[in-house]
Amino acid sequence: MHILRTPQELSRSVDTCRANGQSVAMVPTMGALHQGHASLFKIAHEHADVVVATIFVNPLQFNNSADFEKYPLQMDHDVQLLEEQGVHYLYAPTVDTMYDSGFSTSVSIDGITDLLEGASRPGHFSGVATVVTKLFSAGRPDVAVFGQKDFQQFAVIQRLVADLDMPIRLIMAPTIREEDGLAMSSRNVRLSRSARQEAVAISQGLLAAQDQFALGSRESKRLVESVVSVLAPTSAEIDYVKLVDAKTLQDATTASKGSVIVVAVVLDDVRLIDNLVLE
Repeated sequence: MHILRTPQELSRSVDTCRANGQSVAMVPTMGALHQGHASLFKIAHEHADVVVATIFVNPLQFNNSADFEKYPLQMDHDVQLLEEQGVHYLYAPTVDTMYDSGFSTSVSIDGITDLLEGASRPGHFSGVATVVTKLFSAGRPDVAVFGQKDFQQFAVIQRLVADLDMPIRLIMAPTIREEDGLAMSSRNVRLSRSARQEAVAISQGLLAAQDQFALGSRESKRLVESVVSVLAPTSAEIDYVKLVDAKTLQDATTASKGSVIVVAVVLDDVRLIDNLVLE
């Protein structure tokens, strides 16, 4: 695996691949990799000849500086996992490389970024859109793979790619979960033992709503209450539990197949998100 540090190195490497007739898939990450990320690399291999991973903890998407400072860093572990997954290139720039002293550009997307995570984390999605634009500009992938756990992020990037006419195929990979159902996340390592035990209530609540839907419940209020009732006995601070339209992310009053229940809670000062597409 080749480790690249500058956008110029990334662009030259991708140009060489293309000159050899190879397609390129990119998997953007912030590091602290786990088996959920491994599943993304596997999917990337299925859709392109060359797989590029990126690791960059993007300060622009943290509205809380303390959260940024606490984000787990484990580059040696990450490099080992990437090599095990057969990743060809790792792009791991520094903050100064990505945002030099004169950097003054931001990418903003209206509407879909004002809801859910956007409402709770001002500036978050502008930071996401800006860094993804820079990654796509330097790497020019044919395919990019993201996880379903960040459902709203995927919707935002879809809008970005469509609006800016980027010829990139986006793939949303299924959420990978721990044995007890908790969605895998780099933030999970920050949970205390007791908070980690309580965190499983998130997925249990979502499954309770799925069961209600399977039994015929379609009212948003009832499905949301199914989730909230499971979370209530825990110490989780609920930011939101909502039933939303999968495309617009606007609140839905009635559920149908493909509607999404989205959840955000804070446990042990750690923000956790999850979602479930109703089937």
